[in-house]
Amino acid sequence: MRRLTIYTLLFLVLLGFVGCDHKPAIIGQDNNLIIVSSPEDKTLLEPLLNDVFGKQLMTPAPEPYFEIKWVKPEDFEPYRKYANIVVASLLTPFDSTGDVLARHIIGAERIADIKTGGNPIFVASDFLARGQMFMGLVASDAIHAKAEIDRLGPWIYDQFDQQMRIRQQKFVYRHSPQRDLIAEFEGKYDFSLRIQRDYLKIREKPDSNFVWLGKGLPYRWIGIHWVDDADSIVITRENAWQRNDFMADELFGDIYLDSLDRSIELGVENDHEIMILRGVWAHKEQTAGGPFFTYVFRDREQNRIYYVMGLVFNPGRSKILLIKRQEVIVRSFHTFKNKKPVRKKLSRADSVA
Repeated sequence: MRRLTIYTLLFLVLLGFVGCDHKPAIIGQDNNLIIVSSPEDKTLLEPLLNDVFGKQLMTPAPEPYFEIKWVKPEDFEPYRKYANIVVASLLTPFDSTGDVLARHIIGAERIADIKTGGNPIFVASDFLARGQMFMGLVASDAIHAKAEIDRLGPWIYDQFDQQMRIRQQKFVYRHSPQRDLIAEFEGKYDFSLRIQRDYLKIREKPDSNFVWLGKGLPYRWIGIHWVDDADSIVITRENAWQRNDFMADELFGDIYLDSLDRSIELGVENDHEIMILRGVWAHKEQTAGGPFFTYVFRDREQNRIYYVMGLVFNPGRSKILLIKRQEVIVRSFHTFKNKKPVRKKLSRADSVA
């Protein structure tokens, strides 16, 4: 009985932070995910939540997008300011730790509603700390939890992923961007990219419609390539990969894209329908490589197809947040009406367009 009282007091203190106007800043790595659950519930919930948050990136070794740590309710206090938190509890079987935490954070009224068919999942930002993403899951049993996670799993992941992107954007642009370089590209090529301050121009090939930016330690590169007079070209998965191989082989020149572990996502960014290619690159001569992505999209006003590629090299260390920061920069890409397009045929252009 005394143990339960200690837990209750702890959770009441934590609940006070929820209503506080002046919340602390988050701590830890941005992709740390703390899942708070009793040992009894963890056994049933772990495979379900791994399905939601277990996405991996090939780097080439697989790295999880979220570093998951399971924590017992009585050990929660040191983790309450972490960037991503899930409090998960099953009402059946009953336990005296996870259920108590859920009752004090979610409230007895909501739990009563859940027992009669109410929504067992809620997601909120800035819950216990500024910039934090929090999810509460209280289901009547494992079958109920599985049904709701199957229904909402992709949406839940997107909420955590978007909040992590917001945090990475604040980190990338905590200093003013490269205004001179931004203005130079706008004037030369009629596109804009909000370039992070410490990126430099590595290579520029105007006749090949290619610009290469980068920064070191750890190494990150961004390559921008475009095809003019593209109204007759239909973007397909096959020719998108062919153009990417062409960029690596002819424009970067000393790298290639591994044929394994390739994936494609479809989406919309800055009013452009985009195809996102992902995979692993490697150096032709040196022992070097890492993950890459390419955003492929058509700009109808300019009559161009753009290929904007991000690459990371950070051997022996995590690459997830580096890739996320690269994507923050690439997602800032936008175009202007083309005034003086460069139209010089590229070698092998017809075969890869």
